[in-house]
Amino acid sequence: MEATQEETVLRIVRDVLGRPNLGLDDDLFDNGGTSLSFVRVLAGVKQELHVVVHPADLGGTATARGIAACAAKEPAVPATDS
Repeated sequence: MEATQEETVLRIVRDVLGRPNLGLDDDLFDNGGTSLSFVRVLAGVKQELHVVVHPADLGGTATARGIAACAAKEPAVPATDS
């Protein structure tokens, strides 16, 4: 069974922050996230979902649900070799 976009973003957030119990509506910065970890999350989203999420589009919130919603609105970009 393929993961939904929200599930994929949540897994990325959990992996980057090392917090396996975070929920979709938990703010990254309220849970130990830093600017660097936020950039790592967005890079993971680009790598796995092939979309670029712009931080300004998040409206000041940094939750897995918010990131997934922004990702759903973005056009796909070509996959890159990592």
